[in-house]
Order: sequence, then structure tokens, then C-alpha cells
Amino acid sequence: RLFPEDIKKLYDNTPVKTPVLIINQPYLLGQREGWIYLAVHVSPEALDEVEFDKMYKKLKNIEKETGRLLDWARIKQVIAEARGIPVPIFEISPGNGNGYVEILEVRHPVDLYGKPEVPDLRPEAWSILAAEVEDEIEAKRLSAIINHQGPPIPARVIKNEPGYRVIAGPFNDLKEANEAIKRLKIDLEMDGKLIEPVRKRQSRGRR
Repeated sequence: RLFPEDIKKLYDNTPVKTPVLIINQPYLLGQREGWIYLAVHVSPEALDEVEFDKMYKKLKNIEKETGRLLDWARIKQVIAEARGIPVPIFEISPGNGNGYVEILEVRHPVDLYGKPEVPDLRPEAWSILAAEVEDEIEAKRLSAIINHQGPPIPARVIKNEPGYRVIAGPFNDLKEANEAIKRLKIDLEMDGKLIEPVRKRQSRGRR
């Protein structure tokens, strides 16, 4: 749930073997400037009953402590939209207006800091077939994962009826391509296949 440029900052400032704790919190409640905010990171179809019950109990406690009813229609809307950003749902101290506070849209920068640049494939260079999948979204996901290796391995999605190919490269020579295949296997458990330069295939055909 980070922008690529923020991932790079985290990566650059996190030593190898740093212990990591992964926490599943699809529903988050927070307070700021007299308002209760709710952030939902999971769609209703993927409802986490345990975490949902925890969130529901916290909301009921807010009603009990303030002596006022929450706008449950508003809360239901936030859960249904699952936007992944904090949305104001309750004013702790009434009297500052009947409407909800304005939601500030987060503007994503046009040029991402640390965004890997993917060079065009060159017929005369080595490349790798990293994956073949039927779903375009899955292909884009795999391509993004490969692109954000450290150091990055350039990759892109190419339409290949009836599915999609994830192609990594270009690489300057066979050694560089083999190193990338090794990293894909070790880091991502992908079995990459070499794609030879066009000139090599043509020279073999003349023989």
C-alpha cells in the first residue's frame, strides 16, 4: 500500500535481515482534529469476519462513550467502496457544521521517484520469457514485481493471443541474461527462458 517511490525509500533505509512483522488490518479507525476516520482495505466480498467484528465493537463503543448514534448508512458506504484511504465518519464534538469534513484527494506525482524505467526491447539483444499467463492483470502484477527487484530487472507485458507474456530485458550479453534468470528463480521462483538475439538465430539458419 505504498507508492513505488516510497517503497524505494523504505528499501534503501532497511538493512538486510531486518525482522518484519506483517499485520492484517483491513479495517482501521483513527482520530484527528475532532473526527473519527475509517479506512477499509478489503471489499465486502472478501470480508474478514474476525477483523470486521473488532471494528464493529469499536464503533459501538464510540456510540456508548459519546451517547450519540453513528451514521451507519455512511459507514456501510465506506465499507462498500473500500477505497483504502481514511474517510471521516463521525464528528466527536458536534457543532462544527452538519456536513462531513472535506476529503482531501491525494495527488499522485507525475514523475515517480525511484520508478524503474523500462527500455525498449531490442531484437539484437538477449531477453527472457519470464511468464505466460491468461489474465492481463496478473501479467501486469508479475511485470511490476520483476521491475521492482533490487536492482531492478526491466520487464513489460506483451499481448500474445490468447494470453499475455511477461518479457524481461533487454540484456547486453548472455552472462547478464543468465544472471537475471538466476535472480528470477531465487527471488521469485520464476523459471525464465532465454530468448536469443535475432542475429544469432539468423546466423544459425544460414549454416
